[in-house]
Amino acid sequence: MSKDDHIGRGEDGQSLEPAGKSAEAKPPSGPGQVSELQTGYRFSEVQSSLCRSEEERQLAAVMEIANVINSRLELEHILPAISRQLSRVIDYDIGCVAIYEKDENCLYIRHVIRKSGNSSGEDRYVPLDESNLIGWVAVNKKPILRTNIPSDMRFTEIMKEDNLMSDIVVPLITKDQLIGTVNIGRYRKERPFSEFDLELVKKFSQLTSIAIENSQLFRNIEDLGEKYRKLMNNATDLILLINFSGEIVECNKSTYDLFGYAPEEVIGKDFFLFTLPNRREIAKKSFYKILQGEVSHALEVPYLKKKGGVVYLEINASLMKVKGNPYVLVIAHDVTERKKLQEKITIQNRELKSINQKLMELDQLKSEFLGRISHELRTPLSIIMAYSGTLLEDDGEQITDDMRSEFLNVIENQSDKLLGLINDLLDLSKVEISETMLDVTPGSISEMINISVKLVEPFARQHNIEIKTDLDHEIPIIHFDALRFRQVCVNLLNNAVKFSEAGGSVTIKSQQTEKEVIVSVIDNGPGIEEEYIPTIFDNFTQINGGLARPSNGMGIGLKLVKHYVGLHHGRVWVESEKGKGSTFFFTLPKKLTKKEKVEEEVLSDS
Repeated sequence: MSKDDHIGRGEDGQSLEPAGKSAEAKPPSGPGQVSELQTGYRFSEVQSSLCRSEEERQLAAVMEIANVINSRLELEHILPAISRQLSRVIDYDIGCVAIYEKDENCLYIRHVIRKSGNSSGEDRYVPLDESNLIGWVAVNKKPILRTNIPSDMRFTEIMKEDNLMSDIVVPLITKDQLIGTVNIGRYRKERPFSEFDLELVKKFSQLTSIAIENSQLFRNIEDLGEKYRKLMNNATDLILLINFSGEIVECNKSTYDLFGYAPEEVIGKDFFLFTLPNRREIAKKSFYKILQGEVSHALEVPYLKKKGGVVYLEINASLMKVKGNPYVLVIAHDVTERKKLQEKITIQNRELKSINQKLMELDQLKSEFLGRISHELRTPLSIIMAYSGTLLEDDGEQITDDMRSEFLNVIENQSDKLLGLINDLLDLSKVEISETMLDVTPGSISEMINISVKLVEPFARQHNIEIKTDLDHEIPIIHFDALRFRQVCVNLLNNAVKFSEAGGSVTIKSQQTEKEVIVSVIDNGPGIEEEYIPTIFDNFTQINGGLARPSNGMGIGLKLVKHYVGLHHGRVWVESEKGKGSTFFFTLPKKLTKKEKVEEEVLSDS
């Protein structure tokens, strides 16, 4: 297609001359020649003056558009300003701008302006193809001037309802990229646009292209900024940007929420703000390594919250440059709950390991116990059967009353021994109780000691032993398993009564320190030799220090005492001197131990 195809022609088929171009002047002739020359000179001066005025008006319009471009970046302000300035240098009836939408690969009509004030047609869709004039100009990136639209059948008219007679469409190009088109039109057939008008529109289109490009860049930057803000504010992970001096220059909402700080308390502060004091040197070294180009991946690190709590973060940090300046980008994931769960699992595994060890010890204890008790049970049973058989076979002539009484005493003593062995069997099953099976509730130590004394008093009266109490009633309510505590007290009191001389006394005493309660049972028995004290709480050890037991049973009672006290995280020991009696002590903590605190926190948080 030739240039003449791009630039339209008038109805008479003649090329239109640029506006302002005058016909060549001819020399005057005949009478009045001087007057005609003078008139010609005056006309030339006027014409020159008009050209200068036109140029000044064009320059003023261009300057005004440049000012708008420099001062405003929004299309809704720029396009009306360009339309106003263009109307100062070109008289047109309707004007609009078609903006190229790259994502949709089409154009949309923006800012329709008519002399009548009607703006209908805005946001109209324009296909990006050669079937319509605007699409053709956009595709070919070439301007078109049409001076007689009704006679031009090449294109489908986008705004046919306006019945335009002449129009100009100029592509908006910047850096060889399509921005859109500028479009103006006239209704009057007698005043079509000229090539001079086309050149003016082309000049204005250059400024318009720059203005629209700047506006689109500004909009893209705003969109990126909005996306960035949404990413920063909605990200569940913590995002921090730290400069090479270690100052926090930016962080997201999740960071403020997790650590409990306000933005003004964080921005510009050293990243040590979150670092535990004992980890600051490690944090410094890690930071400098990242500045040297090393990448930190998935490190679980504890950090300090504003109010003193500790959170665990999985850290990923890398070096990035902004305008040539180094920054450290930190993305952190809160793994505190996972860490607590891991600690809980660790505690449970440790407990299971402890329980398994105790079960193995118990299995060994049972094996040893069953091996010994089979003999121990056989002996009293054999004696009982022998004596009872003799009594049954007697016809009343061979066994005297004294012998009969002696036989019955032997049977009674062996029955007591057998009962003690059976009680040991029952007690052995209680060793299987673990810490998780305790029924810990708040209770009074003094109240439970008094209950234990009442349980043992009938046995003590049989041996003519008095049980005394010396209790500290100021001991506060503490947490313990009441049933196991009572069994510990009863076992110790029973042993003290068994090994005290008739007419003597046993004293149970309570006292307290800052962290624990101490209970002691004091007897006036034979005491324990020093060499046996370290093993007194072992299996099958009698409190007289030997395996030749003067009392019934196999010495499992003290093993239970040690086991139950240990489940409460208490201590148990004995102080004794041969011939001067013994004192057995055990303690219970007033408050939860460190281990229990960790467990309680894990359980409550989960």
